[in-house]
Amino acid sequence: MAKIDDVAKRANVSKGTVSNVFSQKRPISEKVKKRVLEAAKDLKYTPNHIARSLVTKKTMTISLNIPYSKNLSLSTFHTNLINGVITEASLQNYRILIDTLSQDQLELPYISRDAMDGVILLDPRADDNRMEYLTHFDIPFVVIGQPPEEYLGKAPYVDNNNVEIAKEITTYLLKKGHERILYLNAPTLMTVSKVREKGYLKAFHDLNISTNSSKIIFKDTLKGDPSVYGYEKVMECFRNEKERFTAIIVDTDKVALGAIRALKELDLKVPDDVSIVALSDDLVLSHELDPPLSTVDMHATKLGYESVRMLFAQIGIGEHERSKSKIVKARFNVRGSCEIAKGSKRTLGSDFIKIE
Repeated sequence: MAKIDDVAKRANVSKGTVSNVFSQKRPISEKVKKRVLEAAKDLKYTPNHIARSLVTKKTMTISLNIPYSKNLSLSTFHTNLINGVITEASLQNYRILIDTLSQDQLELPYISRDAMDGVILLDPRADDNRMEYLTHFDIPFVVIGQPPEEYLGKAPYVDNNNVEIAKEITTYLLKKGHERILYLNAPTLMTVSKVREKGYLKAFHDLNISTNSSKIIFKDTLKGDPSVYGYEKVMECFRNEKERFTAIIVDTDKVALGAIRALKELDLKVPDDVSIVALSDDLVLSHELDPPLSTVDMHATKLGYESVRMLFAQIGIGEHERSKSKIVKARFNVRGSCEIAKGSKRTLGSDFIKIE
């Protein structure tokens, strides 16, 4: 089996030059690069990733752990986040292990045992045993989302400004005169659900509006089709015409699909009768709906590459400064699914919309 020395000798260059051609860490002239690649091809030489890791004491691999259940399909958010992780990691010639071991058994650990230099954890939970496992074995990790309370200040994380964005959306609907707002939230097990709940309630508090006519529902489980959750809860909550809500905030676009299907069966129109906003943004889905769905852009690609930068800072790769947290601001995209509440006469101050 050919070695790097053989390629260097055939191409009449140093071993360092051969290494740089394959690692792309330093610029090499096209003429020299071509000579090295031709020599490698003639000798059937392939860079040995494992051998390189033995020398550098690194595996040159990081893991992206995405909790996965049988009924979950990767969303546009996941795809964009993965793109961000891969793009940033490739700058340092790192490979990505997409770890989607099932969380259905909830046994420790539902995380890959393959050798890796660090781990990025998605969708943190209140009882997240992945962090316990990684901390125990001293494996560097970064969380995308707010870690559970016992790991705040200990586990580095990158997240959206979830309290602020939930408050912004709720405030927007209240300004539109919606006093009956239904919030179909994620399961309480997810840390993001409680964080966003704070923003939702803060909007009511700051505007001195009672929440008595509004309602928060948390999904019962991580399993199950999100659209079915949206459909069933809307049907359940809209049975009594006198208690019907004029606006709905949902956790994801897929929950919105189910909610909209239920509204159609109830002969209620969006946004004439009910306004709806999703706390995620599948651009294809949101624009194909009629009317287009109001959503929140979580900037998943940026969340991905910021998480890699934070992880690399921990393991001493690149020139990134170590930090405990990074906030990526989400953006509320108002589209055709939101309108002034029908029949509302509330006036909420000079800077608010007055509804006649």
